[in-house]
Amino acid sequence: MWTNYSTREAAEFVGLSESAVRSCVRAGVLTIDTSSIPHRFSFRDLLILKIVKKLGGAGVSPRRVRRQLGELRKRLPDDTSLAELTITSNGGHVVVRDDTLAWRAADGQLLFPFSVEDPASSGIVTPMPVRRVAVAPEPVVGWTADEWFDRALELEEDDAAGAISAYERALRLRPECTETLINMGRLHAENGEPDAAASAFRRALEIDGKDATAMYNLGVVAQDAGEDEQAIQLYERALEIEPSLCEAHYNLATIFDRSGDARAAIRHINEYRKLTKN
Repeated sequence: MWTNYSTREAAEFVGLSESAVRSCVRAGVLTIDTSSIPHRFSFRDLLILKIVKKLGGAGVSPRRVRRQLGELRKRLPDDTSLAELTITSNGGHVVVRDDTLAWRAADGQLLFPFSVEDPASSGIVTPMPVRRVAVAPEPVVGWTADEWFDRALELEEDDAAGAISAYERALRLRPECTETLINMGRLHAENGEPDAAASAFRRALEIDGKDATAMYNLGVVAQDAGEDEQAIQLYERALEIEPSLCEAHYNLATIFDRSGDARAAIRHINEYRKLTKN
């Protein structure tokens, strides 16, 4: 059973959004050919998507999950699937385990457990103990919008809530920054907060009605909500502003394929191929 499930069926089966599934495809986590529409997912792919969901539930950021699983898959033999591995998390990183060893997916670094004589830690991969000393927090009074923005970028992979808070502080100092709003909206979307995400993207468009990225992201929120007609309009408007926005062509192809408009689906997937061939 190698080609049994559509993108929507795969998303519903594992409890992820369709955009999360598409992001996993583009990150190389699955075995799907990104240049072909429609995508069909194997049961093995569904198992990998379940791993993605489990890691997200364990607190690993979606971006880190996709990046580290993608790096891991590149190092695996062609005949080995991520679904065949025991994959978990440790310290905010994706970790692979077997009977005797555990290592980080991103770089292959080995992790060592506490002594097996310690019943509280036997069989559990944990970081080496570190003596923590209470240190007064550094004062942040007087930080600029740029400093809060940079801080948010640093926090994105490990602390999405902290990153959102930092973006909000940046916005208080510079309310007209569309880049801050778009980044904050993306994090809300990844955290399963579509209303907050849409609000941030709309605010960005109120500031700059020709921001193609905000328009595209608002389309993704609409598509995930099943509002295909609205998503099509938003993607097409984004492409009018920025014709090289390949992701919009890709998502339009998936919508048109699902609706049965094969001609439109082929046209958009061909545009996507042209833009991504290099």
